Amino acid sequence: MPAKASKLRSLPRISKTRRSAVTRTDYDRVVDMLNERGEILAAYRAALDEHRAHLEQIDREQDTQLKRIAQLQADVDRLRRERMMHTL
Repeated sequence: MPAKASKLRSLPRISKTRRSAVTRTDYDRVVDMLNERGEILAAYRAALDEHRAHLEQIDREQDTQLKRIAQLQADVDRLRRERMMHTL
């Protein structure tokens, strides 16, 4: 049988008129930290984009190399077949 759902207790509201213990200096420091976090994330995104572009370049180069290897292998196979035909 499913467990009986317990009733959630309502949380008391915080009065807006109550004075806060946070000073303007504390508030400004938090804002500066949030702004710095944004700058760090922007730099991180830029680095990821740069790495992604580099990986795409490596993928293109590897694709080209594999195609060249396949062409060379096809040429070797053709030469072997021709050599076998001439030896018979």
